[in-house]
Amino acid sequence: MEYIFEAVKDNIYVLAVWDESWGSYNNCYFIVEEQSVTLIDSGKQQHAVFIEQALHSIEKSVDDVILCLATHGHEDHVQAASIFKHAKKVIHPNERDMIESPEPEQFLYDLPSDGHFGEFDCQLVGYHTPGSVVFYHKPSKILFTGDFLCFFGDPLSPDGLVSVGTELREEWLKYLRNGGVSDKHLPPFLSGLEILSTFDPEAMCSGHGGVLTGEINEFILALLKTGEKLLETAQLTE
Repeated sequence: MEYIFEAVKDNIYVLAVWDESWGSYNNCYFIVEEQSVTLIDSGKQQHAVFIEQALHSIEKSVDDVILCLATHGHEDHVQAASIFKHAKKVIHPNERDMIESPEPEQFLYDLPSDGHFGEFDCQLVGYHTPGSVVFYHKPSKILFTGDFLCFFGDPLSPDGLVSVGTELREEWLKYLRNGGVSDKHLPPFLSGLEILSTFDPEAMCSGHGGVLTGEINEFILALLKTGEKLLETAQLTE
């Protein structure tokens, strides 16, 4: 497997592992402090070796990871958490019945739906799965969107993994205009976008593919405006 490991900002890193079976980069994120590491999403079980290699490259180990936060319970976000024997692992309670982990009991099911968790604002968006959450890391002003808003199966921007990602933004808007989000799912998706628009992020880290930098709120508001027009049209034709 191919993987890319690079800094997003200061002490925050992205690990993007190319998963040939899915045709997508699967992402996880490291927030590195002097004495500890927080991991957001952990990849599939077979991605664990790349997490260990990435940690080693910044002179850390699995024992330095003290907190694992999961945006939701799909296998590519929770399975490799099992390698962190000393970490607190946390997910939203709505994921309890669907978590795709061989060791579901290792997780605490107590992420808030609307509140704070350490240095993070945690908000339930519930569009991708019932317990999908987004995290806003206040010190770095980085928004972690999981698979609520991601670039699954998309090629990276020509400017690299971490970039403005103009092409990725345009493709998402095109996807939305062309019915990529069904009429049924459009209202909860728009509600999630409204939540995202309350933050002021400098970067957006998604569950798959490119990491966006700069003018994140402008991108979110463009999606929101496009989706609202689609919803209005759908309601008029009912």
